[in-house]
Amino acid sequence: MFQVNGKISKTIDVRDRSVQYGDGVFETIAVKEKSLKFWKEHYQRLNKGCKILKIKCPSEPFLKKEINKFIEKTVLAPADESVQYKLGRFVLKIIISRGIGGRGYNPPRNSKPTRILGIYYWPSYPEINYRKGIRMDVCKTRISTQPFLSQIKHLNRLEQIIARSEWQNKNIAESIMLDLNGNVIEGTMSNIFGVKKNIFYTPIIENSGVAGVIRGVILKLLKKNKEKYVIKEITLKEFLKFDEVFVCNSIFGIWPVIKISKKKFSFGEKTKEIINLLSDKIS
Repeated sequence: MFQVNGKISKTIDVRDRSVQYGDGVFETIAVKEKSLKFWKEHYQRLNKGCKILKIKCPSEPFLKKEINKFIEKTVLAPADESVQYKLGRFVLKIIISRGIGGRGYNPPRNSKPTRILGIYYWPSYPEINYRKGIRMDVCKTRISTQPFLSQIKHLNRLEQIIARSEWQNKNIAESIMLDLNGNVIEGTMSNIFGVKKNIFYTPIIENSGVAGVIRGVILKLLKKNKEKYVIKEITLKEFLKFDEVFVCNSIFGIWPVIKISKKKFSFGEKTKEIINLLSDKIS
């Protein structure tokens, strides 16, 4: 089910700049028992993205109220479309675009932002991803360098789309994306961590990549629990020397990684430790 500017709808104006130019930002949020998981963190990133693109972001109270009303409509909706939602878990997607504008890149000065809300079924990831871990590969597609747009979730996702189209093997759950210098940045839909000699490592994302909400939560948990961690540039060669590897995002949480290409990793104690710490936050 979808809502556009407060009204249930499956269509938007074709003149909207989200359609014409990908001019906007989005967030994907896990909803459990009507609770928006890590709402504060998601809204902060949404607001930051809007500020960078100079799009007026809805206030946090206004947007939260609109979302809650939309969820109530969806959960209480008749027929089979709402059956999955009534089970208590679903995915909420928020899109804020610059709104309707004419032809040309120059943003209209007085455009009215478009608010799009969408609710999706909870994805059915294989249980083995959590119990045993996943296999990954390395994408040929590289992430470009753009400090101005790094960290935010803008609507231009062509690099990720091309990268994800590189494999159809169901045994490969995710794949690493490198920057133009060969440094590990993230997965196609996740952030990535490594562990070496009980120290956690994660790539720096100042020039490329997305500042994932769960990535941020994990870094705070590590700091709170006085675990050593390092944020730095990490080459693929260096990454493949880690003892443990795991990926994370707001929907699936954490998946341990047991293999990247031909290199095997253990589902180790440090990964299990962070999974347990995070489970208290997302349950």
